[in-house]
Amino acid sequence: MEEASAKHATELAYLNVGGKKYITNFETLVRSKSSYFNSIMRIDRNSGRVLLFLRSCLVDKEGAIFINRDGDLFAYVLQFMRDGRRAALPENKCLLKQLIREAEFFGMESWKDTLMEQLQIVDRKENEVTMNSTCLKLYELLQIL
Repeated sequence: MEEASAKHATELAYLNVGGKKYITNFETLVRSKSSYFNSIMRIDRNSGRVLLFLRSCLVDKEGAIFINRDGDLFAYVLQFMRDGRRAALPENKCLLKQLIREAEFFGMESWKDTLMEQLQIVDRKENEVTMNSTCLKLYELLQIL
C-alpha cells in the first residue's frame, strides 16, 4: 500500500506551480475531474478524507505540492476547477492554445472541450472581421470608380 497522508477536504492545499504559489482547498483539487490530481489524491470512501499519495507528488522545501508547469497559466486551471463552465475565457488565440495544452497535461477533458469551443468562436469572429473589412474596402473602391 502506498504511503498516504489524510487531509480534511476543507484543509488548505499549498501548491507551487513553476515557482508561483497557490492556495486552495483539497476538495477543489480532488473534485476537479483532473486525472493529474486524481493520480496524487482521492477521497477515501470510508472516512471522507482526502488521501494525498506522498510518493506520487513532489513537495518543495516549504511543504507545497510542486508542479512543473507555467505558474501564470495555472491561474486559469484553478479558476476552471472552481467555476467550471462559468469560468471566464480569454479571447487570445495563442493563450487559448497554451491553455488547451495545460488541459491536456492535467487531464481535464471537459475544460479542453470548452477551450476548443472558445477557440472556434474566436476564429469565427476573426473571419467575420476580415470579411467585413474586405467588403468595406471593396465598397470604398467601387465608390471611387
